[in-house]
Amino acid sequence: MIWVVDGHEIDILVSARREVEVLRWNEHKKIIRVPVSMPNTEAVWTIRNLLQTRLSSASLCTEERLEVFDRYWPIKLFARKKAPFINGDIIHCYIKGGRMSLAEKTKIREELLQRLVLHHIGQWEEILGVMISHIAFRKNKNRPYVIQRRKERICFDKELSNLSLEAIAYCSFKAVADYGGIGKSIKRGLLEKHFPTWSTIEKIIIYAYATHDHR
Repeated sequence: MIWVVDGHEIDILVSARREVEVLRWNEHKKIIRVPVSMPNTEAVWTIRNLLQTRLSSASLCTEERLEVFDRYWPIKLFARKKAPFINGDIIHCYIKGGRMSLAEKTKIREELLQRLVLHHIGQWEEILGVMISHIAFRKNKNRPYVIQRRKERICFDKELSNLSLEAIAYCSFKAVADYGGIGKSIKRGLLEKHFPTWSTIEKIIIYAYATHDHR
């Protein structure tokens, strides 16, 4: 059923649960589930509180999902602009107007990839004792990353965001190890320890990038 509260249309569902549950809440659609035993006056009061608090805070945008890192993620929206990040199984991000355009999807994917790669790079720099001056991102359909020694940097493919989180972690490790000239035996030992399914990941990367160096 639909209630109109303070000029807002609210889709109301009922359940046997004891608490009010927000199923969807954005400028386009508002759906909540209320206890079947809750009086209408109390339900209206709860809705008014939601209208006051949710308009100025983040909301879960369950009808919007973003495909990145080889899966679909639900999105939780920020009320104010800030950098996107992943917490648990949810992408937290800001979307102008509450609806994602193709350009916004691309931008969020790129920002999430950069955040993820830089995190892994930092970890492996410390473990391997390697220092990399610059990390760059650009489109490169042939390789997941390119070592550019003259520029003292590693350049990652922007489309790396199509691979799984595990594959990206693996590529980050290999990039740092290759940059630092880590020996094959040490590299193999770290692969076995940190990436037990590395041979399968390698096959996926070779399939995605025809000229990937898998040594």
